[in-house]
Amino acid sequence: MLPKIDKNKLIANIIKNQTKDRLEEFRQYTSEIESKFNSDKNALSNSYNKAIKGLSEEETKEVDDYFSDDYYIIEEIHVGLYRKSTLVSIYSFLENSMNSLCRHLYTSYEYPVKVDDLKGDGIVRAKDYLEKLANVDFSALNGEWSNLMTLNKIRNCIVHSEGNIKGSKSSPQLLNIIESNPNLSLRNERYIKVEREFIDFCIDKVENFLNMLYQQVFNLKT
Repeated sequence: MLPKIDKNKLIANIIKNQTKDRLEEFRQYTSEIESKFNSDKNALSNSYNKAIKGLSEEETKEVDDYFSDDYYIIEEIHVGLYRKSTLVSIYSFLENSMNSLCRHLYTSYEYPVKVDDLKGDGIVRAKDYLEKLANVDFSALNGEWSNLMTLNKIRNCIVHSEGNIKGSKSSPQLLNIIESNPNLSLRNERYIKVEREFIDFCIDKVENFLNMLYQQVFNLKT
């Protein structure tokens, strides 16, 4: 006789594996796009070195202006847009993962309310639902949750004010976050600039948080 399938464990493994696979896709995507942009910048640098060979100082300055424009387009526009959009996508994955978990628990355990019935939105509403209905102890997740709220503020600024902290309601908090993080900075004293390391950091923190969350919800063994 075949052993009885533990449905709860099966679903938990599916959810965990899907999470792991999706986050690995983010890592692979980031690595490939960063490599592509680095190649573009290296090619531009090689072209610049060839272009200025044998030129006078005055002629070199004219070439500098031309190539600096091209470098700006790659580094500040193309790279900047890709990194910001990637952060927004990572956050969307986190939010969807938490909401999907809430909906799974609602169906499985016939909770009296759905996550959509609660006030608020996003990951904060999902946290509220998991605390009240699933008895998740978020005090054990405080360290990771704090990092996710940092991502939340950065994401909101990108989505609602195109990364301009002067146009955000959380401007003072954002400024503190940026000043305390070596992988975040400001362009023209107002626009958030994201380094590749911050994306890697966010992926790791989302993965750690979700693993710890699933550990509690599904009572998984370490």
